Amino acid sequence: IDYVSRLALFLKENPTIRLEIAGHTDNSGNKESNLKLSQTRADEVKKQLVIAGINEQRLSAKGFGDTKPIKPNATPEGKTWNRRVEFIRL
Repeated sequence: IDYVSRLALFLKENPTIRLEIAGHTDNSGNKESNLKLSQTRADEVKKQLVIAGINEQRLSAKGFGDTKPIKPNATPEGKTWNRRVEFIRL
């Protein structure tokens, strides 16, 4: 079972929980492209949760581009860590 299916199941079992889906990128490319990519990443996860039966009103999607790295972007491993989606309980 993939992470979207597991998250959808969790949300179905906890109907009062609302989430922000936060998309992130590494620092490759320009800021505008990274912001757009991160928003697309978050929007796609939101879309998949809605398809799985989660009410869209419980979800928000926001792209942060490369503004919130969790590892240095100096190595390929660090860049991999920074290309991510996070879920924040609202």
